[in-house]
Amino acid sequence: MMLGLAAMLSGALAGCGDGGTDQVVAENRIEPETGAAAQVAKLDEDLRNGVFAKAIRDSGAACPEVTGSQRADIRHGVRGWKAQCNNESAHLIQILPDGTAKVTSRTY
Repeated sequence: MMLGLAAMLSGALAGCGDGGTDQVVAENRIEPETGAAAQVAKLDEDLRNGVFAKAIRDSGAACPEVTGSQRADIRHGVRGWKAQCNNESAHLIQILPDGTAKVTSRTY
């Protein structure tokens, strides 16, 4: 009886495929924002831009003022923000779960 059950389970699992499809679906999903990232997303634009300007300056990049920010894909499956400064520099900002801002600056 046990051998028959094992064979049935093996056959049922074989019919499910190699599991690759489930993995691809999970990798294409964008996780909902929580914590600090969700709080930043709720800020009005002027306040959010001020937070981004400070984060950019704290990273060592020059940014007198953020003149605009918009949602952007930081990398596949990771949402963040693109911030444009009044000195023509642009930066990608990811808010990490601990509230730290990870700034990637574009140089010309």
